[in-house]
Amino acid sequence: MFLWNVEKCLKIFDKVFVSSDSQEILDLASTAGAIPILRGEDLCGEVPDVPVFRHAFKQMWDCDGIVAVHANNPLIDEKLIRQVKGIVELGVPEVMTCFPMEHESLYKKQANKINGSIRGIARERLENYPDYYKPDPEVLVVDNSIEIETIDDVDLCLSQLQS
Repeated sequence: MFLWNVEKCLKIFDKVFVSSDSQEILDLASTAGAIPILRGEDLCGEVPDVPVFRHAFKQMWDCDGIVAVHANNPLIDEKLIRQVKGIVELGVPEVMTCFPMEHESLYKKQANKINGSIRGIARERLENYPDYYKPDPEVLVVDNSIEIETIDDVDLCLSQLQS
């Protein structure tokens, strides 16, 4: 599943890194053309993105920022990844994806429904992030892809693929 996004990213970026604690995943990523970054168990599970990104930056070279694409959203549109990349290249410190609004009158209640399936962040913002658990990006981009966390999500994703 994660290789679908790796393949998209390889078309867009000069360098693609994959961070994981799984040697099998890193080997597959490397075979596909990505640069593997092994992370420890302390950076797995329910850990916010910022510490994982900081760890990865230590092993990256010549990067002013990153665009991270989560592995469990295989149907992310390649155009959306390109859009986030373009926004970051304009100098925006942080951009994240969010869920679409369900109804305009509910806008204020939905304003912070960030899903972060794609997240662009500048190095300076990353190094000085105030609260890992409260992202506050300057730009939100709507993403309606399915984040796979349950078997029901897999079924929904498969249904979308078939239609």
